[in-house]
This record gives sequence, structure tokens and C-alpha cells, in this order.
Amino acid sequence: MKLSRFILGTALGLAAGAVAFYYKKNTDVLAPERLSNTRIFDNFAGVDLQRFGKQLSYAAADGSALVLEQHDDAYVAEGILLTPAFKLTSFKTLVISWNALTPRGTSVEVAAQVLVDDEWSKWHSWGHWSASQPSASETEDSADRLASLDTDTLTASGVATEVRLRVKLHSDDATQTPVLKLLAASVKPLDRDLMADDHPIDLDKVISAPAYSQEIRDPKLAPGICSPTTVSMAVNRQNADILPEEAAMRNYDQTYDGFGNWSFSTALAGSLGYHAYTAFTTLNGLRHQIADGYPVGVSVKYTNDPNQTDLPYVKGTPGSTYGHLLLVTGFTKIDGEDYVAVNDSYADDDASAKRFYRLDQFSKAWGSRVAYIIEENYQGYERLMQPSRITVTLLPDDDQQHFTVCENDNLRPLTPTEYEKTGHFDEETMTVAYCFNDDGNKASLANQHFYYADVDEQGRIVLDVKTLKLKHPAATALTVYVARLAAPTLTATIDLDEIHED
Repeated sequence: MKLSRFILGTALGLAAGAVAFYYKKNTDVLAPERLSNTRIFDNFAGVDLQRFGKQLSYAAADGSALVLEQHDDAYVAEGILLTPAFKLTSFKTLVISWNALTPRGTSVEVAAQVLVDDEWSKWHSWGHWSASQPSASETEDSADRLASLDTDTLTASGVATEVRLRVKLHSDDATQTPVLKLLAASVKPLDRDLMADDHPIDLDKVISAPAYSQEIRDPKLAPGICSPTTVSMAVNRQNADILPEEAAMRNYDQTYDGFGNWSFSTALAGSLGYHAYTAFTTLNGLRHQIADGYPVGVSVKYTNDPNQTDLPYVKGTPGSTYGHLLLVTGFTKIDGEDYVAVNDSYADDDASAKRFYRLDQFSKAWGSRVAYIIEENYQGYERLMQPSRITVTLLPDDDQQHFTVCENDNLRPLTPTEYEKTGHFDEETMTVAYCFNDDGNKASLANQHFYYADVDEQGRIVLDVKTLKLKHPAATALTVYVARLAAPTLTATIDLDEIHED
């Protein structure tokens, strides 16, 4: 990757500016004639860490990534990277993104300042994020008269023109460090209407991507996991195979008390080794991504009731929603009319999640113009594409209806409230899901038919395998997945041929 790629515009065809003095050596990069609405920092090689970093160094195996400094083979507790101020088209609304690897005990905190009427705002933090421990946006944003932050979106009080980014890498474990791969900032421009589609790119292409219904997932998660389900479909279309429940458990925002934080969602994809960020874009921006082979997550609101006038009407949608994420998989024509192909997790089942919406109606439903851009794997990060899973054994009681988890020869009773919890989620929250091997060939693991188990008061998984075997006579194995909040999934297989009826 060339050094000049450190400062990029989006892959959406928008030009990028240059901040050459960020480097140790002067780099000849010409400023564009038109400012971009998105700036991506995705190659930190050559950054002047003496000036813009504190207690950071380059990753030994990846010189384009940043890690904490080591002293006497121990990582320091915290390091900081600042970007210089960079201009963007005039805006009032900003979202930022990051890609980072966060081993157990590590996290990142990303913050931004904006220049409003020649005055810099305070630093506004997007909270603490980690794929290996609970994440949380700011409980109370330090709002000032120039800007305020609501979970994942900063709003300027006046017209903003410049941005600074700051990222803190933190570790509670001297043997571990986070790895920073990407920072991005995207704004909704004031001088350009992203809703306009004046010069559409001619494209007739639909990408084959696995489709999941969130409605058939774990009942305690199903109502709110459209965002992690959308990310699951996008990454599984490439070469991952994550369950929506596993994605949700790594995407929960404790402060927001939900799974829809835009910045956290693309950070989730980044933690699996994908080049991912959130951006404000246009229909042509989506077409560019589809043309390159990448489906795009988008934030929409809609109704299928033409009499419900407070929401945009989209014929053929599963219902009404005031906030929802779905995956755009292509553009095509049906009977001479323009349509958008989508995987919509609001559908009743996986088969009906693949849908076509009229382009003009979809465009109004996508009024946010927010998109999840999830592109190729980072080279050398392929091992991260699968969710972290630990193989355990399940020890049956005499009745073969209750199973205790055994990990590394140690019994690991589960806490009953971990399954039954339906309110605020915490580290005790989990999903106990299982499937059979008689379900035929599916597009992905998540397309298997999953069932959900209880945990009894003794911490045992309740599975009446004798009865289940009768219901699935062709199955020879049952696989259990215990998806936990910000922790590796526990998985075990029960050999049904070893289950004998009395």
C-alpha cells in the first residue's frame, strides 16, 4: 500500500484531501478541487509519531498498524494518536469509525473536535469500545455551545468545516495491546443534496449474499438486532460465518442499551479483519460498492401501510419501523422500473428476507443516507474472519435432559439469569442456541434452523435429547452454541447415535 493512501477519500468516488505534514517525510499529494465528505486514515506507516503520537509504535507484523509501546517486554497502559486538522465540506453532522483488534483486557476510545465559525469545540468521545469486553458510548456527552454528541452522531451548532480525531489505545494487561487499523470521519454535506440522483450510474447487478431474519433468532434479542444481523450478512457473504447472536453479543452498547450504534457496528466488522466504516453517501455511492462486489448496510425507516403518513411508504416491506438496518445487495429493473435488491431482516423468515423495493420509494426510506461500507479483508488478517469460539464438552445427567458445560476438565455451571435476562444486558447475558445436522446444505451456518434452550437453577442446559432425537430421526448430531456478551462462544456437539432410549 502506497504511503499516499494514508489520506484517502471514500471508495465512493469522492476526492480526498492531503495532510502531508502528518508524515515524517514530505509527501507530494495534491489537494483536490472539491473537498470530500469522508476522510479515511487506513495506513499509519510513516506517521510522525514523535509529533502526533504518544507511547505508540508500529505493529511488528504490520507496519501500517499502530500498537502500544513496549518497555521491558511489557506494553504501556495507554497510548494516544492525534490527527492534524483536516478540512471537509461544510457540515453540521459527523460520524466517525475505527477498525481495531482488541484482545482481552484492551479497548480503544475515539474522539473528535470540530471547527465551527473558526473556533474549536471540546473533544467529544464515542465511548470505550472493545470486542472482548462490554462496550459503552458516553454516558453524558460534554456538550458545549459548538457541538454535542448523541451516541454515534455529532451535531454542530453552526457550520463546521474542519475535524480533528484522537484515539486512545488502552490495555489492562501488560501482555496485550490493541491494534489500530483505521480511523474515518464522514459528514452530511450542507452544500450537496445526498438525496439527489441526478446522474445515476447504469448498473444491473444483484450480489448473492446470505439472508437472515432477525425475527426467528433468540427471542430476547430478536427485536433489536437488525444492525448486527446486517453486518453478519455482509461479512458472511465474503468468508466469515458468524451467527447474528454472536455479532449482537459483540455489538451491544451498554449506555445506549441497544445494538444499533452505527460506529460500533462497523467496528464489529473491522474486528473480524474487514476494511469497514460508516459513511454518509448517495445512491451512486451504493452503486459503486455493488459494482465492486460489496453489499452495503443502510439505515432506513418505512411502512407498508400507505395510510400511515408519518413514515415513508415502501411497497412490499414486512411492516413499519422508525429505525432499521438492512443490506442492499443490488440494483435491477423489473418490468422496466428501477428496483433495489435487499436482504431485509425484518422479514418473517430467511427465505422471505430477500426482497425488491422500488428505487424511488427506497430512496425516501433511506433518508438518513447512512451506510455501512464493509469491504475486503485486510491482508494477513484472515484468521480473524471467524468469531472466537471455544470447544467444550457437555456432560449429561442420568436423565439425559440436563447438560453441564465442562471446559478444560473443569465444570462450568451457567447462571440461570444469563438466559432469562430480558432487560439491560451485561456480562452475564448469553444465548444458548442449537441446531441439527439434518438441515441440508445452507448458504451459511446462520441459515441453519436454530432452536433455543433454557438454563436451569443448577446452571445446566436443558435439552431433552431423547425427545429431540425422535423429532429429528435423520440427525446424527446436535451442536450447541453458547454466545456470550463480549466473550468467545462456547460450542459443543452431542452425538445423537450415543443416545439410547430406555
